[in-house]
Amino acid sequence: MRHETHIPAQQTKTEEDVRIPRSHEDSRGPQGHQAPSPSRPQESSSLNLPRGLGFPKSVRLRKRQEFLALQKRGQRIVGKQICLDYQLASSEIPRLGITASSKYGNAPERSRFKRLVREVFRKHFALFPSHIQLNVLPRQRAKEATEEQICSELLSLVRSIAKEPKESLYAQS
Repeated sequence: MRHETHIPAQQTKTEEDVRIPRSHEDSRGPQGHQAPSPSRPQESSSLNLPRGLGFPKSVRLRKRQEFLALQKRGQRIVGKQICLDYQLASSEIPRLGITASSKYGNAPERSRFKRLVREVFRKHFALFPSHIQLNVLPRQRAKEATEEQICSELLSLVRSIAKEPKESLYAQS
């Protein structure tokens, strides 16, 4: 009768970490043990927007109700590349929403537009009036526009909003 009684309790050690490559493996892969990649320092979750960093939830229009209220009660300015819906609100900081529907273009085109507008908002946050909510909509001409063109048009439209008398802005609320 052959049971485990004839097997020694301790295994004999052969070579340590012997690894035999298989025929289907990539020979260009890492050889041996690799140290873990160094971890990046964690950035704080409270990003300082005036310095141009981040796009936290507190400065975004996020809910459908907010977009619909802005469309219904706000005013619209139309430029060559973009349209702005805006209104003054109770928030203490400017808030931004971006609406790029499938009528504008495919997903990469919509994503590019949104990325450009967010970048302009981050870089020039101090130039936006406080207590304002903005929703930026692209026009078809925005597809060929550069970042500088979108930036200059958005800032010029925001400047024209800031020049309007405050009574007319509050009358729509």
